[in-house]
Amino acid sequence: MVLREMNLSKELHIYIVAGEPSGDYLGGELINYLKKLYPLAKFSGVGGTKMSSHRFESLFNMSDISVMGIIPVFLRIFSLIKRINLVKNDIIRKNPDIVILIDSPDFNHRIARSVKKLSPNIPIICYVAPSAWAWRQGRAKKMAKYFDHLFALFPFEEDFFKKFGLKTTYVGHPVIERIKKVDSNSTFKSRYNLKGEKILILLPGSRSSEIKRHVKYFKDVIYNIKKDHPEFDLVVAINSDKLSLIRENLDELLIIENEEEKLLLFKEADFACATSGTVTLELGLSNTPMVVIYKMDIVSWLIISNLVKVNYVSLINLILGKESSKELLQKNCTSEKITKELNEMIENKKYQKEQIMDLQEFQALMNFKDNNNFNKVGEVIEKILIEKN
Repeated sequence: MVLREMNLSKELHIYIVAGEPSGDYLGGELINYLKKLYPLAKFSGVGGTKMSSHRFESLFNMSDISVMGIIPVFLRIFSLIKRINLVKNDIIRKNPDIVILIDSPDFNHRIARSVKKLSPNIPIICYVAPSAWAWRQGRAKKMAKYFDHLFALFPFEEDFFKKFGLKTTYVGHPVIERIKKVDSNSTFKSRYNLKGEKILILLPGSRSSEIKRHVKYFKDVIYNIKKDHPEFDLVVAINSDKLSLIRENLDELLIIENEEEKLLLFKEADFACATSGTVTLELGLSNTPMVVIYKMDIVSWLIISNLVKVNYVSLINLILGKESSKELLQKNCTSEKITKELNEMIENKKYQKEQIMDLQEFQALMNFKDNNNFNKVGEVIEKILIEKN
C-alpha cells in the first residue's frame, strides 16, 4: 500500500474510543492488525483491558461510560457529559491523524459532532453502525455530516446508510474471524473433566446491570434443569472482569471467563440460554441452538418498545427475518418460561434440527466462509490517510 511505502517521517497517531466489552475486543483486534501495517503508530483514546494490552494509552477506563438503559444513563448524565468533554478536548489537543469511534453511539456520536465542528480536517470513522434501521432512522442522515466513513458489521447496513449520503463499507463481523480460529481438534469436555452427556451454557450478560437482573432467574433455571435433565453439564460463560459478580451467585457451576475457552465451549455445547447481545452471534456461528432472554428497567422498556421498528431483538432473528431462536423479553423473561423453552428445545428433535438449519442459513448470509473484515478496514483507513496527507 502507498502510505506504508512512503516511509513517513512522522509516526501516525490513531485515536480510538470504545465504551463496551464488545467494542474493547474489536478495538484490541483492530490495534493488533494496524500495528502490523504501521509499526511506528501511536494508539490512544478510551478502552478496556483488551485494548490496553496492545500498547494503547487509555484516557480513563471505559467502564466509566459503559451504561445502558434510560434510567442508568439519566442517573450518570453529568458524569457522562464530563467524560464526553474530556475526550473531545483530548482529541483536539492531540490532533491525531484519524479518529475511530467504536459502537456506543450515544457517547461517541456526540464526540464526533463536536470534534468535526472544531477540527473538520480530522477524519472520523464510525466502526459499528447504530441500529438506525430499527429505530430513530433520522440518525443516519445526521451521521453523514460528522462521520467520514462507516464500517458496517452486517450486509444489509451498507445500502441502508449509503441512501443517506454516508460512505459505508460492509467489513464483516469480527466474531467470524474469532470463530474460525477455534481449534476444532481440542475437546472442552476432556479439558474440564465434564462427564455429562450434554452441555447447556448459561450467559447472563456482559454488563453488571444485566448480570444482576438475569442471574436471579438463572438460579431457578439451574435447579429446574438439573432436576429435569441430570445428565446435563451446566456451564456459565462470562467476561473476566465480571467474575466476582458471578461467583457471588452461581459459584456451584463451572465458570468460563477466558475468551478462547468460551469459543471452544460454544463449539462443543449442545444448547445455550443467552442474554441478547453479541454472544448470540458467536453461538449462531458455532451452530449452537439457543433461547434468548433480556430484561431491562421498566421505564427504558416502555420508551424503547414504542420507538423500535423491528420485530426481534436477537441479531440472528433480525437477519433471518423470523423467530428462529425463541425470545423471552421483559414480562416473558421468567424462570418458569425460560425452563419451559429450554426443555422444549432439549426434548424436541424437530425443533433442534430446524434451528440448526436456520443457523446455517444465517452463516451464509453473514458470508462466514469468505469473511476477511480487517483487510477491508485496512484498505479504507489507508485511503483516508492518503487523501489527508
